[in-house]
Parts: sequence; C-alpha cells; structure tokens
Amino acid sequence: MESTSTRTPQARWLEALRGPLLQVVNYVLILLLALAIGGVIIWLSGKDPLAAYRALFVGALGKPLAVANTLDRATVMILAGLAAVVAFSTSVNNLGIEGQLYMGAFAAAWVGFGVRGLPQFLHIALALAAAALAGALWSWLPIWLKLRWGVEEIVTTLMFNYIAMLFTAYLVAFPFASKNTVLPGTDEILASATFPRLVRGSALNAGFLVALALVVVVQWFLFRTKQGYELRMVGLNRRFATYSGMPVRRSALLGMLLSGALAGVGGGAIILGFFLRFVTGFSSGYGWDGIIISLLAKNSPLAVVPASIFYAALANGSLEMQAVTQVPSTLVGAIKGVIMFLVTARVFLDYFSKRWRT
Repeated sequence: MESTSTRTPQARWLEALRGPLLQVVNYVLILLLALAIGGVIIWLSGKDPLAAYRALFVGALGKPLAVANTLDRATVMILAGLAAVVAFSTSVNNLGIEGQLYMGAFAAAWVGFGVRGLPQFLHIALALAAAALAGALWSWLPIWLKLRWGVEEIVTTLMFNYIAMLFTAYLVAFPFASKNTVLPGTDEILASATFPRLVRGSALNAGFLVALALVVVVQWFLFRTKQGYELRMVGLNRRFATYSGMPVRRSALLGMLLSGALAGVGGGAIILGFFLRFVTGFSSGYGWDGIIISLLAKNSPLAVVPASIFYAALANGSLEMQAVTQVPSTLVGAIKGVIMFLVTARVFLDYFSKRWRT
C-alpha cells in the first residue's frame, strides 16, 4: 500500500477532496430524485412537469429581480439553518427554532419602533442584539429543565413554539396593538432601524450580508476555537467527552443558547428587512425549514448557504409555477417532504451500515 509520505501533493489534494465531492454528488442525487418524484406527481395530475419546472426556475432564478428576491427569502433560512446546525452539533435537540424566531422578531420590532435618536448602524445593531437575547432567553428554560431534572428538550422546545406564537399574538393584539395595520401587529419600525436595500426594486437587503457573515463566524467558532471543538466532541460522543474531562453540561447549555440567539437574529432580520413591523403569522415555517436545511447540509455551516438558497428558490418559484401552469404551489411542500424523507433515510442507512461493518 502506498504510504502517505510517498504520495504526490496532487494525489493528497485529490484524496482530501474525495469525501466532500462524494457528499455533494450524494445530495445532488437526492435533490434530483425528489424533483423526479415531484414530476411524476405533476404528470399524474395531468400537467406538464417540464413546463411546471421551467416556470418554477423562471420565478426563482430566471431574472435578476427573481434572484434577488430568492436571496432575500434565503436570509432567514440561512439563520434558522445555522441555529439548527449549532444545536445538533452539540447533540441538543432544539425543535423550538420557530418559537425563538418569533421572540427575536418581536424584540427587534420593539427596539425598532421604541428606541429613538440613534444612528442607523447603532439602531440596527441594538435591534439585532435584542433579537439574539430574546431567542437565547427563550431557549434557556428548556435546556435548564434538561440539565436540572432531565426533562427532554424535544418536548419542551416543541411546546415553547406554540407558547411563543400565542404570546406574541397577545402582545400585538392588546398592549402593543397598532391602529395603522389591518393584520394584528405593532407600529412600523423607524427608518433608522431598517436594513438598507441592496437591489433597487427588490426586497433584498443588508440582512443577507449579516447572515453570510454569521455563517463565517459559526464556521470559525465550531472548527477553530476550543469551545467549538468541545461542542462538537460532546455532540459526536458524549461519553467520550465526559471521560476526557470536557464540560459536557456547559457545552449543552452554550449550544442551546447560541442556537436560540441565531434563531432570534433570523426573526429580527426578516422584520428589519422585509415586514418592517411585527405581524402575527409572519413565518411560513422557517424554523422547521432550518431543521431540514441543517440535515441537508449535514451540519456544515458553509453548506447551509446553498441548501437555503435551494429551499428559497422552491418557495419563490412555486408562485410563478402556479400562475403559469396551474400546478398548485403546495406541491413544493410535497417535494420538501420527499427531501426530508430521503435525507433521513440516508442518515439511518449510514448508521446501520457502520454498525454492520463493526
């Protein structure tokens, strides 16, 4: 067998790329299979699958403004995906990202319309900080119950989603209700708290740049810092981390708080960049999309970006597809479900194949 030291630099470089390339090919095949199954469903309903997917592509990426709007929708998905990546990397089951989005969104709106006299950069930074704090605080009680009494966070985080949605609905219906909106919501945030637009005529704003910056920060934190290494080791093998003297409980707490903070920033970004006020029902399930995106990205912060853009393209393109071909936009939900099933099935197959080999 050829030793590592005798290999050429090109051979070692290709060997290092083999794993990531195989992963990319694997997930491309999953996406193509999901689209193929969606195409069969369209065909069985009596529509033309090629025409439907052509319209979906045009609506998502066919024009410069469509691309910009897709990137705008991807902003909150990137942040929700990062929240899931941090939690799952620490083996913390945070199913409360949706609720943390809501709490972060309301906190950002509150600072956005309630604090005056600040320059734009400072006002936006303060609103995002409030969103991160609200998301982190909303994730604290479930993980505290887990560490203190062993209450499963799967249940508590899931319940906290509905508590957050109903609590914020109460806030905008009574103490913070605005008379200037048809839907229940707060007053509009001040101009100084609004993200600048990046493309004229599009909703794409500086929140997308914030999301990309946080992708780099999370990647650096998880793979270049001691705390990030501890978080990943706890997630990979809790027993090994315990025997190695790593702070397992602290890592679980830190992972959940960081996950909640990122989710809160996602809620704040969509308020400061798109809605410009808090309104009930602003999220179309972005927290759940973030969980699927993290699975699709295999818990890689960098891979969250293309996965989020793909999901955003499906969501935006579905409207054009329905308008042009009368194929219902709910088909996208079916495609997402197929992707979720295939990704989950792959995880189980990998697990059992490793057990079989050992």
